[in-house]
Amino acid sequence: MALLDLTSELTGVLPGLSPILAETYVNRALTYIYGERRWSFLETDAVVICPVAIFAGSASIVQYSPTVVLDAVASAAIASQLGIAAVPGLRAMQIRFSSTPPAASQIYSIIDYDDSAPAAVILTLDRVVVDLTDATAEYSIFRNLIVPPMTDFLRWESFVDFANAIALTGNRLTSSSAIFDAMDPQRTANGLAYYLGAWGGNRISDPVTGATVPSSMSDQGTPIFELWPVPTSGQTWYTRLRRRGPALVQPTDEQPDGISNNTIIQRALAAHAYPFAQANVGNFPGFKTVNWPTLIMTARQEYAAGLQKDKILDQEKSLQTSDIWNRGHGLRSTRPFGRYDVQGYPIDANFLQSHLIRF
Repeated sequence: MALLDLTSELTGVLPGLSPILAETYVNRALTYIYGERRWSFLETDAVVICPVAIFAGSASIVQYSPTVVLDAVASAAIASQLGIAAVPGLRAMQIRFSSTPPAASQIYSIIDYDDSAPAAVILTLDRVVVDLTDATAEYSIFRNLIVPPMTDFLRWESFVDFANAIALTGNRLTSSSAIFDAMDPQRTANGLAYYLGAWGGNRISDPVTGATVPSSMSDQGTPIFELWPVPTSGQTWYTRLRRRGPALVQPTDEQPDGISNNTIIQRALAAHAYPFAQANVGNFPGFKTVNWPTLIMTARQEYAAGLQKDKILDQEKSLQTSDIWNRGHGLRSTRPFGRYDVQGYPIDANFLQSHLIRF
């Protein structure tokens, strides 16, 4: 059912409720329902592309300035990453400059560019350049910082490079990028990435004032992740991820197919609309004679029953072992092959028949 229909039903059940408030209650109810289960429709996939590093030509940098001017050769080299259709696009990439060892340049994100002069493209970075002024600096443009492909991203489930047979799992997928600071503080390791770490959400654009600038591809606060080693050789990742669940924004937006209309309405009534009416009986004379506690209890019961039906239907679409084995079952004990840290165990009878299980 569309958002407009849900809000209309809610205001119909409770006359006097503002349509704007009803819309808020519908989305609050939907957000709560998203958290009731690992819904199958909240798992999806995406592709993350890290192009081969670009380093032809040179760049003119000025210390403590956030802008960089590329020469004609460099401007031509990045042409494929300009424009709306570019993948991943220059605004999704990073840049660093060559320095005399043992010093190493910092890594900056490109947040904008000006190609009005095709032979001298101007880049705007996420913070001022701290490297020394150099009119012909060597540079390298690559992509090692990524943002999730949707705003309601929750977490990565897997990250796979099919071409190079690299699968990021376990601590290779769930670490903090602060670990990379200890392993490779200058980020000199490059080639193929085989770690992904949580980087943060804000970038410091001014070292004096501490002003922050968001990722060029998302709002400020959206999680940013770092690939390590720096993927300069070019990699294409197939990813599986979980979403928090999309909000309904436009009047025609509909909830995911696995959640029934009545489940949303009953949750909105029990948790928000009826308590609102109960708290505002002084403002609405018609509310005074209503037995609100009974209505709230009834809506809670109907919500619980509707939610259970939705879970059963979703279970039919996607086998989830956590709904099958009880926590105290012998196969979930701490004995061999009965461990909580074995994700998805046991998945079928074949596993039991092909392994020695001791009880």
